[in-house]
Amino acid sequence: MTKNNLSNVEWQGRFAHQKAILFTEDDFDSKGTKVQVIKIQPGGKIEPHYHKLRSEAFYVLKGNGIITLDNEQLDCQQDDYILCKPGTVHAFECTSDADFIVAVFRTNDPGDSDMLWVSDGTSTG
Repeated sequence: MTKNNLSNVEWQGRFAHQKAILFTEDDFDSKGTKVQVIKIQPGGKIEPHYHKLRSEAFYVLKGNGIITLDNEQLDCQQDDYILCKPGTVHAFECTSDADFIVAVFRTNDPGDSDMLWVSDGTSTG
């Protein structure tokens, strides 16, 4: 059993946000499965991107923001959840005066090679 608290996580800077890995595929004994939390500061954004293989489920823990899926902007608040399937272009924007914190549950995740940015058509891997 593993128990922890978000106040104890180690945040890592990544692009225009911070992330913390809560559980890895080793924790799950399931290749390509991961749980992380992203934190976007007020006015911050994660630019449009997509994944060829990875599915992601988003669960809003705190704050308000816009999660865009393809061309649909979804106003999100605490306790909203969204499923994002491979090939869906998605982006995040914090619209509140507090951090927008979202849990991200990943499956079929091969790593950063599956992070494709719309702006330049490249991956980070």
